[in-house]
This record gives sequence, C-alpha cells and structure tokens, in this order.
Amino acid sequence: MAISLPATIKQVWHPDLPTLLLSLHADIAPSILSGNKIIEYRRRFFKDKFQAFVYLTGKNGGLELFIQCAQPLVGSVQALTALGVVDNQEIVQKYFATKNVGYAIPILEVYQFPRIALTQLRNQFGKFTVPRSYLFLDKYDKLKIRNFLLQQPCNAKQINHWTVN
Repeated sequence: MAISLPATIKQVWHPDLPTLLLSLHADIAPSILSGNKIIEYRRRFFKDKFQAFVYLTGKNGGLELFIQCAQPLVGSVQALTALGVVDNQEIVQKYFATKNVGYAIPILEVYQFPRIALTQLRNQFGKFTVPRSYLFLDKYDKLKIRNFLLQQPCNAKQINHWTVN
C-alpha cells in the first residue's frame, strides 16, 4: 500500500500545539525515519505534547525533519529503560548516569523535507542559532522562520504506532 505524502509540512502541522526547534545528532536520523527509533530521551525537557522541526547536527547539519510527539513520559531511569523500546539500554543508562529522573519522548510521526543547511538559514534569517536543547518557534520573533519551514515540501513520512509495554 502506497503511503500518501502531504504536499507541505503545513498540511500536518497543528496550530494548537507548541512548535519547537530542537537539535539531534545526524546519525540517528535514519533510525527515526525507518521507525527503529521511536523514543527520544532527555535529561530535561518540555512537559507537554508538541511538534518540532529538527536540526540535525554535524558537519553537514541542517533542518530536515518535522516530528509530532506525544506528551513526554517522566520517570526514573529504570522505568524509562523498561518501556520495551530501548535499542540499547546501556547507552541510555550511561546518558542518564548523573540523573535519577528523565524524559522519554514518544515520536508519533516523522516527516522529512529537503535539508536546509545552516548557511542558508543564516543567510535568510540573519542570526539563526541552533538550540542546544530546544526553543519555541511560536514566539513572535521566530514566526518568520516557522512560517518558512511550514512551506517545505514533504518527501518522506513515518507513522509510529507506539504504546507503553
């Protein structure tokens, strides 16, 4: 069965949900797009359901993904790694080494668009900076970039049917 793609990201964007810009390591993008990585772990994070444009870090970094996420689960590291969807519990436990509590963010939907390089973003939007964690694109001073990103053509999507085990 063929998967129908929306023409632009705006067609899947929800105006009532917060829209974030967050950074992820570029090497995990293929796992997210294939549906193998359906949870993002964070030590601290936003506590509500959200959608986000994802900046992939690294030498050839850029904006390339739009994700829709369920409300993050907050809990002990042991509880989060016991969710049954951790591909490498040792890596997750090492990531949380100094924390007792963390966030597991279920990635429900992923949409890919042609990569927008950091240089292009800076040329178009001036002092564009990549967030270390995340920032809100719904703020007045970020609406120009959010509206630009919403017009990006969608060239792939992944729907994850995620449930807590």
